[in-house]
Amino acid sequence: MTKRILALCLAAILVLGMLTACSETPEKADETPAQQTANPDAIAPEEETESPTPHWDAVKKEDLGGMNINITCDEFDSNYYNVVDWDEISGEMLADAMYDRNRYLEAQLNCLMVLNYSQEVTKLEQSVISGSGDVDLTYALVSNGGNLLQKGYLTPFNKLATIDMTQPYWDQGSQKDLKILGQMFYGFVDFGFDHYDSMTVLFYNGELLTQYQLEDPQELFLSEEWTVDKMVEQLQTVSTDIDGDGKFNLRKDVFGLVGREYNFQPIEYASGVRLVTWNEEERSFTLNMADEHFIDIAQSIAKVYAKSNPYTDYESYDQGRIAFSDGRSLYYSRLLGDFRQLREVEDDYGVVCFPRYSMDGGETSYFVQNPTTLFLPLVVGDDNGDREPDFNEIGIFLEAQGAYTYDNTLSVYIENAVIGKGMRDEKSAEMVRIMMQNRSFDLTQAYNFQSLSSNFASCVIKDSNYASAAKKMEKNFNKAAQRIVKEIESHLDD
Repeated sequence: MTKRILALCLAAILVLGMLTACSETPEKADETPAQQTANPDAIAPEEETESPTPHWDAVKKEDLGGMNINITCDEFDSNYYNVVDWDEISGEMLADAMYDRNRYLEAQLNCLMVLNYSQEVTKLEQSVISGSGDVDLTYALVSNGGNLLQKGYLTPFNKLATIDMTQPYWDQGSQKDLKILGQMFYGFVDFGFDHYDSMTVLFYNGELLTQYQLEDPQELFLSEEWTVDKMVEQLQTVSTDIDGDGKFNLRKDVFGLVGREYNFQPIEYASGVRLVTWNEEERSFTLNMADEHFIDIAQSIAKVYAKSNPYTDYESYDQGRIAFSDGRSLYYSRLLGDFRQLREVEDDYGVVCFPRYSMDGGETSYFVQNPTTLFLPLVVGDDNGDREPDFNEIGIFLEAQGAYTYDNTLSVYIENAVIGKGMRDEKSAEMVRIMMQNRSFDLTQAYNFQSLSSNFASCVIKDSNYASAAKKMEKNFNKAAQRIVKEIESHLDD
């Protein structure tokens, strides 16, 4: 509204100025003839326009001497964009955009991308152990990072002089969450798209919202009222034991929430807390499970997920998807990329983030579940024959990939592949854009503390024993955490 008022004011000023000019007397106009007579030989100045590709324009495009960029990665999963290249033009918009991007960059940098599929982590390890440097980059799940780090098989990306990790095509949330000892071993650069596809979201059934006259969760989010208590009220309202047998059955009854629980971490992150945090000054990990505020949030999460709640079911992911597709669940908890499995849903559905414990507290962020990331091996080869390991060349390649993707290909992914195919209304599209700007990544997955998350989940399911369970876990956690830090420090000193 403010912008509209300003625009109207400006328009009025312009009109007033024109009316004033028209009312001037001829004598007044004749006093400045030079201003009234156009010079036919004058050349109008060109209007400056902003480049649509500023990052690509600014990035270095050096000749890499025909070298190969050898990348190991997993086999393609049709449900997610866990790949970085395609073999040929297929007619699928995003795949073709990635193919065109890679061929263009190969020509610009005089290099060749060589992808080696399957056993991606094993091949990285073998390359480092043998010293062959056959692998330049590995594209694998973030949960592989802890073991690779402790073995000393990785180089931190921020060590490369030819990359700038402050640029927007290097994910800033991942650096905030996963950097340790001042080093960033996880390469979340705009190259592949799985770190977007793996963002946890809630799909919701618009027909059930209307039928039960429930508040729109997107509107609740925008008005800063989207809390766990609001969600629980909706779950209780919708859940129905259809045959009245006193038991909720995922195959026939109506539920409030189905899908995956992700160790209940999405609500943690939305509420501004973490099970495990890293303190750079003290150079140590901290387990926060016994913290009073954390327990308050955990008990709130249990209102949704405790085993005693009949309106939530996460035992069978497939049956949950079927229940949502059949219109028998209000919410469906999955990853953003799972919209590809919902094409058979006839009812209108929308997308919203997980709710917060309260609107007071820490910063909201949107949890990404064990995404695929790039790893940089400790040892790389000298493929262009300059008698130096190709670290700087790899950095040049990644900067070019990130800049080009950010300026060109990312919009194809967001607007066409995700929003164009998976979102059925503009409000859901805008919700996805908001979430993508503030994603968060998990230390327990990145540094091999997965058992902590599962132990925490057990407490939520029972809605009890948070403090006592934390006390039992803390001793072993501290030992393991100290060992991880020492091992990483020893490899950094090598």
